[in-house]
Amino acid sequence: MQTFKNPIIGIIGGNGKMGAWFKNFFRNSGFKVLISEPNTKLSNIELAQRADIVIVSVPIRKTIEVIEEIRSNVRKDALLCDFTSLKAKPVKAMKKAKSGVLGIHPLFGPMVQNLEGQKIVFCRARDNGWTDFLKKIFVKHNAEVVEISPEEHDLQMAIVQALTHFTNISLARTIYSQKIIPSSSFLTPVFRLQSLIMGRILSQNPKLYAEIEIENPYFKKVLQEFGKQIQDLAKDINAKDYKNFIEKFKKTSSSLGEFKNIAQTKSTEVLRMIDHQPVVVKEAGRKISFGKELKVGFLGPKGTFSHQAAISVFPKSTLVSLGTIKNIFEKIHFQEIDFGIAPIENTIGGIVSETINCLTEYPSRVSGSVNIGVHHCLLGRTKNKKDIKIIKSHPQALTQCENWLERNLPWAKLKPVSSTTAPIAETKSKTVGFIASRVAAEVYNLNILAENIERSKDNITKFYIISQNINKEFEKKLKSERTLILFAVYDRVGILRDILDVFAKCNLNLTSLHSAPSHLRPWDYFFFLEVDAAYSSSKIKKVLKEMEEFCPTIRVLGVS
Repeated sequence: MQTFKNPIIGIIGGNGKMGAWFKNFFRNSGFKVLISEPNTKLSNIELAQRADIVIVSVPIRKTIEVIEEIRSNVRKDALLCDFTSLKAKPVKAMKKAKSGVLGIHPLFGPMVQNLEGQKIVFCRARDNGWTDFLKKIFVKHNAEVVEISPEEHDLQMAIVQALTHFTNISLARTIYSQKIIPSSSFLTPVFRLQSLIMGRILSQNPKLYAEIEIENPYFKKVLQEFGKQIQDLAKDINAKDYKNFIEKFKKTSSSLGEFKNIAQTKSTEVLRMIDHQPVVVKEAGRKISFGKELKVGFLGPKGTFSHQAAISVFPKSTLVSLGTIKNIFEKIHFQEIDFGIAPIENTIGGIVSETINCLTEYPSRVSGSVNIGVHHCLLGRTKNKKDIKIIKSHPQALTQCENWLERNLPWAKLKPVSSTTAPIAETKSKTVGFIASRVAAEVYNLNILAENIERSKDNITKFYIISQNINKEFEKKLKSERTLILFAVYDRVGILRDILDVFAKCNLNLTSLHSAPSHLRPWDYFFFLEVDAAYSSSKIKKVLKEMEEFCPTIRVLGVS
């Protein structure tokens, strides 16, 4: 009698992106999972003979070939499945097996972290006990199982997948062909949303998308209709036929019914979430070298430690004072400055979360780092510190000097402001003091009332050199030998331990590891690490490859 408690699940192609995703899912659910690949000891046929549930997870064009290879070896009491995004031909091929047959299409990619809220298509062909067993497992993890015939599935996918991808690829190609770089002033809400979709699609495997477009038997007919509709609208535009264009718009709009209101509401919610994120479709940034006149942004005003860091790295460049760390990243992104200086960590105050957040949100890179010793001075327009009644400075500076202030100016009121030098220009009173650098005293012509008043004499702030691309010349000059990596993880117990094990096996030392909210949903995080190896090293390449099994998103942010 067949039992359904502890099946052996076999995945042919289990080290591919979707195969690996489900390999981890099933193993975390407590099942034994077998994997076969061209380089594994276990062959496809041996896997088919041993597994209770056999899943084919290979590229579309190889699916039929693999099914034909193994179907006669799948036991009659087992279940043969596939994960292909086309269903009619694979299901037809699988039905020649004596086993149960089920076409499966997960309507999501390997970037999702768990099954919650995801849809999985079932195309039933020959049920047995394992069919409903799989359905229960997926539903238990809050997925929605959608049941449909293989033919209807492929017709739906011709529109939902093939046409949508074709449209976005064509749109991106058109924008690229025009050599247009839209400025931030012209980023309409619709363009910003559409750009995100284009970027998501074009970041995927081109071979997969070629197969989706070319192999779907229904797409040619859909594509012909799409071309017809484009020509029809183009005819109205060329003829300046407002009446026809408006009539077609209204007719199409009415067919959407209540969905239009839903779309307005939901898209507004998405735009609110990404409102701080610039979206631009453009070519790679221009090449920058030390030899040219550079514009460098720093966290101003002048006289801050960021200003001091900028002077130390770019002594002959044009320095631009900016109000926030976000401003630095925006200016880099829109090529209004060549480099930016952004604080990343202080030995006392810890990590600078705003810089981490901007690194996750902007497509900028780090071309190196510089350490600046933080030595605070008490500055004023008086020559006697006893005249000081109020002290203004950045909260970190006030914290770092609180011991000295308590001993020497216990009567003074401390007032936190946005930077160490922000209040200097606007405050002329001799009763107001400032905690800032010696450079600030020179810039603003202030008296130094006390020096080195910080609590720790080993107070150091690390600054990243931000640019559009990793600059080889800066990397060499600044002796950058560490690699910065940003990644997200799949949602399962022990996942971070497994990732750290990858670095340990390669004998790589992590010098920093931090988490940052992803802003996608509550309690969802990115991880940011600094590894003690050059990003061009073979070890880093090996680590990045092995991390793919555990991470839906991996980005090399640069060097430090």
